[in-house]
Amino acid sequence: MSKRFEIAIIGADSPIAEALFELMAERKFPAGETSALVLDPQSEADVRFAGAPLLLEDARTFDFTQVQLAFLADDDAELSAQAERAADAGAVVIDATGQAWRDSAIPLVVPEVNARALARFNERGIVASPDRLNVALAPVLAALHAGFGLEHVSLTGLLPASDGGRTALEDLARETTALLNARFYERRYFARQIAFNVLGQDGDAGVDGSTERERRIAEELPMLLGLPQLTVRATLLQVPVFYGYAASAELRFARPPDAAAAQALIEALSGFTVEASRVAEDGATPVTDAALNPEIRVGRLRVPRGEAHALQLWLVADNVRRCSALNALANAEIVIRDYL
Repeated sequence: MSKRFEIAIIGADSPIAEALFELMAERKFPAGETSALVLDPQSEADVRFAGAPLLLEDARTFDFTQVQLAFLADDDAELSAQAERAADAGAVVIDATGQAWRDSAIPLVVPEVNARALARFNERGIVASPDRLNVALAPVLAALHAGFGLEHVSLTGLLPASDGGRTALEDLARETTALLNARFYERRYFARQIAFNVLGQDGDAGVDGSTERERRIAEELPMLLGLPQLTVRATLLQVPVFYGYAASAELRFARPPDAAAAQALIEALSGFTVEASRVAEDGATPVTDAALNPEIRVGRLRVPRGEAHALQLWLVADNVRRCSALNALANAEIVIRDYL
């Protein structure tokens, strides 16, 4: 990657943008002049790239003909509109947010699973990540499908506050402090108490009882895996954790799975590890094993009693750095290497 590209980060004051800047420096991404775009350029946000502060610029008035690449790092609707404006101006936009675009011309890509879909990057000028929880799940499911023939997924996902951005993080932090000091805190993101609590829905449910994100996860996984007949059931819970996904899944296969063979299939994936210990204190958690960790951890692989065609597992992954920023950056690196 000797050629350098002028880059814009849209939503440069978000947690995802912070992770993007860190990973771009670590991976020596070929960034030329880099523009930090926000909705409020007068804010006191401290945005840095490779140790150097960046001047905040207004995303709404920025001239995108100046850049070749733009990363969308915040799913705010107004910033998403600016990302579309960037694509219209000729920049290749890489979405790191995992938001729903609802445009068939925009490929959803997890490089370990369907990197070939990046060949369609120029149809709309935007490459998107699927739901961030699917970024963690899809490679594992693809590997197990190759071994046993995946037919059904039943998933319970535990969502951290950082999935909602800085406002949600502030709600959890400040409400926790307030309750410990017997004070009231008026939440800005969560509709109900999140500190010391678990919310049984990540949003309003439709007539089918599922939330929009639960339906989206169920729709995306078959598409990513190239398995149109795959059935997926997802339940998402909001938990009082700052960073890190956790998920419990029961999978059903055409052929009886073997736990040892499943472990070998997952361990063959780059960036994935399996915790084989049965000791409780060795179990992977989102806080101690996922946050800020580029590896995705899988554990509790087991065939449930009386269910010869089923396999259960537990998975933890960093939602911001790994499932958002790194997935987007890996997509960008492939687009640069193979298509630009």
